[in-house]
Amino acid sequence: MNSVKRAAASGRAASGRAALAAVAAQGTQALASFLLLAAAARSLGLADFGILGLLYGLLVVCAAVTSGFIGDSLTVLDRHDRSIRSGLQCWTFVLSLGCALAVPLVSRTTGLIGPGTAVLLGTALWCYVIEDLLRRVLMAKLLFVRILGMDSIMLVVSVGTLALLAHYGPLSVDSFLVAIACGQLAGAITGAGSAGRGERYLVSLRSPAWRTVAAYGSWRAAQQMLRPGMLTVVRLLVIALVSLEAGGLLEMARVYTAPALLVVSGLTSYLFASFARSDESVAALLRRADRGVFLLVGLTVICGAAALAALPVAGPLATGQEPPALAVAGWLLYAVSVAAATPYGSLAAVRVGSRRVFLLRLADTTVSLGLTAAVLLVSGNYALAPLAAASGSLLGGLAIRSLLLVPLRSRETKDNRQRRQLHKYPATTPVESNTERHMGTNV
Repeated sequence: MNSVKRAAASGRAASGRAALAAVAAQGTQALASFLLLAAAARSLGLADFGILGLLYGLLVVCAAVTSGFIGDSLTVLDRHDRSIRSGLQCWTFVLSLGCALAVPLVSRTTGLIGPGTAVLLGTALWCYVIEDLLRRVLMAKLLFVRILGMDSIMLVVSVGTLALLAHYGPLSVDSFLVAIACGQLAGAITGAGSAGRGERYLVSLRSPAWRTVAAYGSWRAAQQMLRPGMLTVVRLLVIALVSLEAGGLLEMARVYTAPALLVVSGLTSYLFASFARSDESVAALLRRADRGVFLLVGLTVICGAAALAALPVAGPLATGQEPPALAVAGWLLYAVSVAAATPYGSLAAVRVGSRRVFLLRLADTTVSLGLTAAVLLVSGNYALAPLAAASGSLLGGLAIRSLLLVPLRSRETKDNRQRRQLHKYPATTPVESNTERHMGTNV
């Protein structure tokens, strides 16, 4: 009995260490993003900062697509099966190259950026996507300590590149794209070296399982891109309906609150990987998801309160001027909504299926964007945009729990009860007949 208790305690301790490492790894990534965008807020005008925020949002959207399509597939499917691995390799090539070509082309065609910036954007985007996929390989094995090392290298190289460019002249949007590309490339090289021989190999591209990977990955990619895609559309709505400068101020407030949201992302990344590896019952996993939501919401509220209290001092230190308090509060509430929703979405994606999760997430995204557009059209106050976006996100999390996970738990409980009944009363002696016989005897 003591050995069982020790094993359980050891398992809980290991799980806690893995979760802590996941947060630390995400924190390093958050710090790199925060430092780059904070430097941009200080060195660029509001219009250029708004453009950089939009371009960075496009990087995140593309990484979400490839992370959902390929990263989630390699986590859930058997990535060591030759045909599956071949399919993963083919999709990596197609999606990474497609994003690196299509996004700069569209950005250039619309007049948002010039030709030189478009080339740098494509390079940064490809490096960003590849680095993120290598993080997902390490994440699938719960090697968060190695991810921490990988992100540390990325942070040092990104900041170092930016400091070097600042030494030779004023910083521009192009300077930040170069720093992002160099940092992500260094992180990707480190990640490839950290993956180990069991993961660091290629297979023949003959007979790749295109459809098998796409059957799971396409819905996950669609789901993963909803949140960053929604944020990108929110930025576009603010720029189109208010002004480019308002987009810069909104991005400044988001940068100030980014650490809170990225800590949430770190823990939910750990939860998805652990859900995928677990053979526990849905009831047990739902309890874990509930505890995760309670912890994440609590941490986010505490961090948010501290961030708001420190805004008059920390705001100018972080971004060069004090971000609008209402916009900061809106982004913090959005982080709370993500903390309350994402663990349920991760569990549902593993146990229910990506298609049904996507449809609910699409509905909540539509609600968020509709409310955001309405608020901007009626009030013209850009600071209310993140608050409107948070409402749909929170409703989506509640819908996933109540409409997908709770019914699944009920079905599992019912099936388990029936199996116990069959075990108690063998098939040769039906339960009804046994009951009737005893009733007749009693009479």
